[in-house]
Amino acid sequence: MARTVDGGYLDGLVAFRVKDVKRISDDQSVASAFVKTLPDWPPAYSAPLDLDSTVGVLDGLGRGGRLIGIQKEKERDALWIGILEGILGRFVYLHEVRHDAAWNSEPLGYRLRSITTVEIGRRYFSALTAIAGETPEHPRATFHVVRR
Repeated sequence: MARTVDGGYLDGLVAFRVKDVKRISDDQSVASAFVKTLPDWPPAYSAPLDLDSTVGVLDGLGRGGRLIGIQKEKERDALWIGILEGILGRFVYLHEVRHDAAWNSEPLGYRLRSITTVEIGRRYFSALTAIAGETPEHPRATFHVVRR
Protein backbone atom coordinates (compact mmCIF):
# COMPACT_ATOMS: atom_id res chain seq x y z
CA MET A 1 0.00 0.00 0.00
CA ALA A 2 1.21 3.53 -0.72
CA ARG A 3 2.08 5.82 2.17
CA THR A 4 1.43 9.54 1.97
CA VAL A 5 2.49 12.51 4.08
CA ASP A 6 0.77 15.81 4.77
CA GLY A 7 -0.53 17.35 1.59
CA GLY A 8 -0.91 14.03 -0.18
CA TYR A 9 2.66 13.48 -1.34
CA LEU A 10 3.87 9.91 -1.78
CA ASP A 11 6.14 8.58 0.97
CA GLY A 12 7.06 5.00 0.20
CA LEU A 13 5.27 1.69 0.39
CA VAL A 14 4.09 -0.36 3.34
CA ALA A 15 3.15 -4.04 3.59
CA PHE A 16 1.06 -5.11 6.55
CA ARG A 17 -0.70 -8.17 7.91
CA VAL A 18 -4.22 -8.50 6.54
CA LYS A 19 -5.44 -10.01 9.82
CA ASP A 20 -4.69 -6.66 11.52
CA VAL A 21 -7.17 -4.78 9.31
CA LYS A 22 -10.34 -4.02 11.25
CA ARG A 23 -12.09 -1.62 8.88
CA ILE A 24 -11.52 0.03 5.50
CA SER A 25 -13.10 3.32 4.54
CA ASP A 26 -12.82 5.53 1.49
CA ASP A 27 -10.66 8.61 2.07
CA GLN A 28 -12.43 11.66 0.65
CA SER A 29 -9.76 14.19 1.71
CA VAL A 30 -8.06 16.75 -0.54
CA ALA A 31 -4.75 14.96 0.11
CA SER A 32 -6.19 11.70 -1.18
CA ALA A 33 -7.53 13.39 -4.30
CA PHE A 34 -4.22 15.25 -4.86
CA VAL A 35 -1.98 12.17 -4.67
CA LYS A 36 -3.97 10.66 -7.54
CA THR A 37 -2.99 13.61 -9.77
CA LEU A 38 0.76 13.02 -9.36
CA PRO A 39 2.67 11.60 -12.35
CA ASP A 40 3.98 8.64 -10.33
CA TRP A 41 0.48 7.57 -9.23
CA PRO A 42 -0.24 4.77 -8.73
CA PRO A 43 3.06 3.71 -7.20
CA ALA A 44 4.29 0.27 -8.14
CA TYR A 45 6.92 -2.14 -6.99
CA SER A 46 8.64 -3.50 -10.07
CA ALA A 47 10.29 -6.69 -8.75
CA PRO A 48 8.33 -9.88 -8.06
CA LEU A 49 7.10 -9.88 -4.48
CA ASP A 50 5.75 -12.75 -2.40
CA LEU A 51 3.03 -11.19 -0.25
CA ASP A 52 1.94 -14.52 1.24
CA SER A 53 4.54 -14.64 4.01
CA THR A 54 6.61 -12.35 6.19
CA VAL A 55 9.76 -13.98 4.84
CA GLY A 56 8.64 -13.30 1.27
CA VAL A 57 7.88 -9.64 1.99
CA LEU A 58 11.14 -9.06 3.85
CA ASP A 59 13.20 -10.86 1.23
CA GLY A 60 11.56 -9.00 -1.63
CA LEU A 61 11.54 -5.51 -0.14
CA GLY A 62 14.95 -5.90 1.49
CA ARG A 63 16.85 -6.75 -1.70
CA GLY A 64 19.44 -4.35 -3.05
CA GLY A 65 20.68 -3.00 0.27
CA ARG A 66 17.93 -0.42 0.68
CA LEU A 67 16.73 0.60 4.09
CA ILE A 68 13.60 -1.10 5.31
CA GLY A 69 11.59 -0.38 8.42
CA ILE A 70 9.78 -2.96 10.54
CA GLN A 71 7.16 -2.63 13.23
CA LYS A 72 6.49 -5.28 15.82
CA GLU A 73 3.30 -6.66 17.35
CA LYS A 74 3.70 -5.26 20.85
CA GLU A 75 5.59 -2.09 19.96
CA ARG A 76 3.60 -0.57 17.11
CA ASP A 77 4.73 2.97 17.91
CA ALA A 78 8.36 2.09 17.17
CA LEU A 79 10.03 1.57 13.81
CA TRP A 80 13.29 -0.36 13.45
CA ILE A 81 15.17 0.78 10.35
CA GLY A 82 18.07 -1.02 8.74
CA ILE A 83 19.45 -3.10 5.94
CA LEU A 84 18.37 -6.73 5.70
CA GLU A 85 21.30 -8.91 6.77
CA GLY A 86 19.53 -12.23 6.59
CA ILE A 87 16.67 -14.45 7.55
CA LEU A 88 17.72 -17.42 9.64
CA GLY A 89 15.14 -19.80 11.02
CA ARG A 90 12.47 -17.81 12.80
CA PHE A 91 14.42 -14.55 12.89
CA VAL A 92 15.14 -11.64 10.59
CA TYR A 93 18.39 -9.75 11.12
CA LEU A 94 18.74 -6.04 10.40
CA HIS A 95 21.88 -3.96 10.45
CA GLU A 96 20.18 -0.95 11.94
CA VAL A 97 20.78 2.74 11.59
CA ARG A 98 19.74 4.83 14.59
CA HIS A 99 17.77 8.08 14.61
CA ASP A 100 21.08 10.01 14.79
CA ALA A 101 22.15 8.37 11.47
CA ALA A 102 24.80 6.22 13.18
CA TRP A 103 24.99 2.52 12.34
CA ASN A 104 24.74 -0.08 15.09
CA SER A 105 27.94 -2.07 15.38
CA GLU A 106 26.28 -5.45 14.70
CA PRO A 107 23.01 -6.79 13.29
CA LEU A 108 20.07 -7.44 15.60
CA GLY A 109 17.50 -10.20 15.17
CA TYR A 110 13.74 -10.03 15.52
CA ARG A 111 11.18 -12.83 15.60
CA LEU A 112 9.43 -13.11 12.24
CA ARG A 113 6.05 -13.78 13.83
CA SER A 114 6.19 -10.49 15.76
CA ILE A 115 6.57 -8.32 12.64
CA THR A 116 3.38 -6.50 11.66
CA THR A 117 4.57 -4.10 8.93
CA VAL A 118 7.48 -3.65 6.54
CA GLU A 119 8.14 -0.27 4.93
CA ILE A 120 10.41 1.00 2.14
CA GLY A 121 11.03 4.19 0.21
CA ARG A 122 10.17 6.73 2.90
CA ARG A 123 11.71 10.20 2.71
CA TYR A 124 13.05 9.74 6.24
CA PHE A 125 14.91 6.63 5.04
CA SER A 126 16.48 8.68 2.24
CA ALA A 127 17.65 11.28 4.77
CA LEU A 128 19.16 8.59 7.01
CA THR A 129 20.94 7.03 4.03
CA ALA A 130 22.37 10.40 2.94
CA ILE A 131 23.77 11.18 6.39
CA ALA A 132 24.74 7.68 7.60
CA GLY A 133 26.46 6.64 4.38
CA GLU A 134 27.41 3.07 3.53
CA THR A 135 26.72 0.22 5.93
CA PRO A 136 29.84 -0.49 7.96
CA GLU A 137 31.61 -3.76 7.23
CA HIS A 138 31.36 -6.46 9.86
CA PRO A 139 33.09 -9.60 8.53
CA ARG A 140 32.91 -11.45 11.88
CA ALA A 141 29.71 -9.92 13.19
CA THR A 142 27.71 -11.72 15.82
CA PHE A 143 23.97 -11.80 15.28
CA HIS A 144 22.07 -10.75 18.41
CA VAL A 145 18.48 -11.84 18.95
CA VAL A 146 16.09 -9.33 20.50
CA ARG A 147 13.51 -11.16 22.60
CA ARG A 148 10.48 -9.19 23.74
